[in-house]
Amino acid sequence: METAWHYWENCIAICSKCAGKIGQMEQDKTRLRVALKEEIQRLMGENAVVRPVDISCLGICPEEKIAIAHFKPNGIETFLAEPDCMASQVLAYLGYQVLT
Repeated sequence: METAWHYWENCIAICSKCAGKIGQMEQDKTRLRVALKEEIQRLMGENAVVRPVDISCLGICPEEKIAIAHFKPNGIETFLAEPDCMASQVLAYLGYQVLT
């Protein structure tokens, strides 16, 4: 094993099982992850400190919501988002500042 360098410090994981149950998948990707990636690149640039990813299941399994985990150096925060939640709302909730 060897350490691999990356520019991001945090990760936003979207539960694909939750998204699939409420029709929020585009092929094999959650719509929210795709939207987050686009919003992060637009607002923060290519070397943003956060990376959105899809994850198979977080084990929270809410009714009609999407489970999300925010992995950061000092811990993990989990929360639930409405099906129509926008990427900008998630980023604002997590306190990400945009580059100006």
